[in-house]
Amino acid sequence: MQTLTDLAVQIGLFYIIIFIGYATARHSQQGVVLNKHLNRWLINLLVPALVIYTLITASPSAYTEAFLVVGLAVTIHLIAPLLMYVRLRFGEFDDSTKGVYYICSTFNNALFIPLPFAMIFLGSSGISIVILFSLTQMVLFVTLGSLMGAAYSQKDAGWGGILRNAVTFPPFIAAVIAILLFSLRFELPAVLVAPLSLVGPVTTYLALISVGLNLGLRFSLVDVKSALNVIGIRQIAVPIAVLPIVLLSGLSAVPASIVILESLMPPAVLTVVYATSFGLDAEQAATIVTVGTLLLLPLIPFLPLLLS
Repeated sequence: MQTLTDLAVQIGLFYIIIFIGYATARHSQQGVVLNKHLNRWLINLLVPALVIYTLITASPSAYTEAFLVVGLAVTIHLIAPLLMYVRLRFGEFDDSTKGVYYICSTFNNALFIPLPFAMIFLGSSGISIVILFSLTQMVLFVTLGSLMGAAYSQKDAGWGGILRNAVTFPPFIAAVIAILLFSLRFELPAVLVAPLSLVGPVTTYLALISVGLNLGLRFSLVDVKSALNVIGIRQIAVPIAVLPIVLLSGLSAVPASIVILESLMPPAVLTVVYATSFGLDAEQAATIVTVGTLLLLPLIPFLPLLLS
């Protein structure tokens, strides 16, 4: 059991690391380059290694609720656009704004923010659930996200390219490899267990730096009032709607906590990339991501209570 002092130190460390990334992006000309290289290391090496290590070494009980977690992940991603549909009926919005609103309200930051929170507050047992939720979202991004973007776009974003990028996404490939190895009852050589066990903590802190860097590089407060239309649904209405569903689902403690944690997350940085790809208002998407991430920060000290 964590003491209050330990918890305070961990929360303080969260803020410090995020701020280091943010300050680097805002005050250094190397912020863009550093973020590019850091994301490359995370996406191409550390996260895939973490995926393989976690899925291979997870206890069999971790997979008994996999279908339920996937079902809840899909449910979360469907609640948001339904609520946004109702909201958009009470106002005049152009197609570009509608597309951004739908994408940003639907797709939360499912990996880089919840991963360190899960690692610190719930331990390694929560990582496999975060990864499972993230992989489910990846499939929804390619399908539902592309449909949303195409529905409100005047630009051909190249569906084949989107699908190809998703299938060749390193964490996705790592998940396929891990599932194959798990089905073959592969066990990690003892010499690899110790080094790979360090991947989790390293990824945790580098992911927090990445959050700070992205916040600094994409910092935009062009239209905060407009952004709150999305944040109110993404980070308030969705968690409220999801909570009773999770409580009634019968999920065990850790998976239930992860699903609740995921429902609280701000819009994914990838939504800005999608908005750009489909010719939507990328600046507005960046504002929504910025505001959502900023509003999450004061909530961090209360996460242990919410996840208990």
